[in-house]
Amino acid sequence: MTAPILLTGFQPFGDHAVNPTALLMERLAGEPGIVTAVLPVEYDACGAAFAALLEEHQPAAALCFGLAAGSEYIKIERLAWNRDESEQADNAGVVRTDDAIEPDGPTAYGSTLPVPMLVRELAIAGLPVTFSDHAGGFVCNHLFYRARHMIETADLDVPMGFVHLPPLPEQVAGQTGRSGLPLDQQERAVRALVGLLRQGLGIAA
Repeated sequence: MTAPILLTGFQPFGDHAVNPTALLMERLAGEPGIVTAVLPVEYDACGAAFAALLEEHQPAAALCFGLAAGSEYIKIERLAWNRDESEQADNAGVVRTDDAIEPDGPTAYGSTLPVPMLVRELAIAGLPVTFSDHAGGFVCNHLFYRARHMIETADLDVPMGFVHLPPLPEQVAGQTGRSGLPLDQQERAVRALVGLLRQGLGIAA
């Protein structure tokens, strides 16, 4: 049996009653060759959940998604930083303003996905996309770093990266200069990314 591609999103958090990444995981759940999961927006629990998924499914690749509430773009992240630094509490009420994620870990890990190619192909498909060198200091970056750290330290051959998605139009209604990105368009982006990963890994659809 061919190893699946692991996709993860996050639960709603803070003032965001809807997290489009959770809705996308629901849409793709059960499709052949894909494993989806919605992770808790909690520093400690999200990493533990990812580790369990990694052990259970032994994926060919992993692609994690989070909400970038202030963005109008799909942002393909290039770096995960070894720092929790946000004034926002996670869903367990934990605030971390200046904490190393792994005290003995490197300053940063790079994505092991072909970021320039992914950005180019999504742009060709007419989707609003860019790359980013900073995944923030909240749970998204924490998961990105933890996932890369566990893959590296276990010497696993699992390409992994993180993508931030913009809010839905209804989440930014009334905000000047904001349009959001409809869920169907976000789904098209996720499916395109999965297709590109399959192509790069030589996995049949």
